This record gives sequence, C-alpha cells and structure tokens, in this order.
Amino acid sequence: MLVLALNIVILVSHAANLALALAIYRNVHPSFAQCLHSFERLLNRSLVMPTKRSSTSNHTTGARPSEALAALSAIGLIVMLVGVGYLLVAHRASGPRVNLLVGADITGSMHSVDRQKVFGVLDETVSGVMPKDSLVELWSYDVNAHKFSDLVPKKAEDLWPDEDRMIALKSTTTPGTYPARAFKEMEPAIERARQEGKGAAIMLLTDGEDQDVKSTIGELKHISNMTNLKAVWFVGTTSENGFRSLIERNLGPILGERLVVTSKNDATDGMNRFHALIEK
Repeated sequence: MLVLALNIVILVSHAANLALALAIYRNVHPSFAQCLHSFERLLNRSLVMPTKRSSTSNHTTGARPSEALAALSAIGLIVMLVGVGYLLVAHRASGPRVNLLVGADITGSMHSVDRQKVFGVLDETVSGVMPKDSLVELWSYDVNAHKFSDLVPKKAEDLWPDEDRMIALKSTTTPGTYPARAFKEMEPAIERARQEGKGAAIMLLTDGEDQDVKSTIGELKHISNMTNLKAVWFVGTTSENGFRSLIERNLGPILGERLVVTSKNDATDGMNRFHALIEK
C-alpha cells in the first residue's frame, strides 16, 4: 500500500508539470477537452465507489477492491499523460508556420519589473503556443523602433540573453512612446513571411501608452490588409489610466477578432485567444 501511495504521489507531481499545457490544449481543442472530462469523471467515480467485500474476501484475495481500483486509475492516468505529451509534441511539430514579431516598450513607464512580467508571458507563449521552429523577431521602441535580434529558439530560455538586455535598456531619447514606429518596422517582416508561405503574429509588450494614436491607427489600417497577419496582441496594458480602453476602442474596428488586449490579470486568457488565432 505504501509503494502504491508513493507511485501515485510521483504521478501527481508529473501531472503538475503538464498543467499549463493541458489548460491551453483544453481551451483550443474542444474534442480533447470532452475526452479528458469523461476520463476525469470515470476516475472520480472509481476512487469514491463504495466497496462491497465480506470478511471472507478480505482474507482470501489478499487485495482490497479499493486498492485495485486505485491501481487501475493510476494506470489510466499514466496512459492519459503519455498520450497528452505525444499530442502536444506532435501538434507543435505539425502546427502552422508562423513568425512571431515582438515589440518591447522600453520607455520609463515600463519599469524593469513590468518588463520582466511581460517577457515572462512571451516565454510561455514561445514554449506552449508557437509552433516548433517558429522565427521570433525582436524590436525595442520608444520614439523610434530598432531591430534587436531574430532567432529560432529551441526553447524559451534561448531568448533570455536578449530579454535581459532589453529589460536593462533605458531610453535616452526625448520622452515619448510611439508604437506606430514598431508597427512600421514590422511591415517588411510580415511581407517576407507571406512570400515564404508563413503567417505572422505580433506581440506588443507595453502598458499601452501612445503619444501618436493617429499614426498607430494609420499603420494598423495598412498592415491589417496583409492577409497573413493572424493576430496583434497587446500584452501588459493597464486599465487604471484608460490605455486599455483606448486601444480596444480605436483598434477593435480595424483588427476585429485579431486584436487581443490583456493586462497582468488575464494574460492566460489572452494566450488562449492568441493560440486560437494563429491556428486558423
């Protein structure tokens, strides 16, 4: 019984490592969610099912029905986890070809702690959402936008050296935040992806501040007509100063469902929506 309990504890610890992947896969793939829910119901029923055993069966079989049910449930859990791991790896390997274009706001309103949080969302997106071998292109922006790097990360940690340098950057220009400059710089990258038969998706890591909303609207009207642009996700926007509402009001009519806007409180929901968009 002790060995069985230890094995179950080990299984639970491994299951925890797949929690985020399961959450994403459950939201994006309804059929998988239905199968998983059915298994969960069966598992719960078997674990709480009352046992009917006589004193004779206790002595003659040497194994309690509840222990047998627990063992069967553990075996089922192993099979499910192995299957899920295979599905997730296969799904990332065979997913659509999409380049990820990332613009990071380096102005004073985005403090180092804020930048760390939004880069954490980027890491989770690269490791859990983007198809395998996706190109990631990075820009920093304030009053201008500058290409920082591009690479095909094998894992999210491959981005950390560039992220650390961008977190440490201090804007030395006249104060101001102009995301239109980043969108302008990304336009050729979207076109290159189209010529290569790839989609493109944008993540803007910012609190939402914009000193030139008119230019931002103009740039997004232009790139929204590029057929391979799948999504534009503003990550880290704040509601307190009204930036989030302005983005949704001004850019929603242009991008429609391709626009995703999240703060630190609903980044997981945004990641699920972003995932669904790049899968289309």
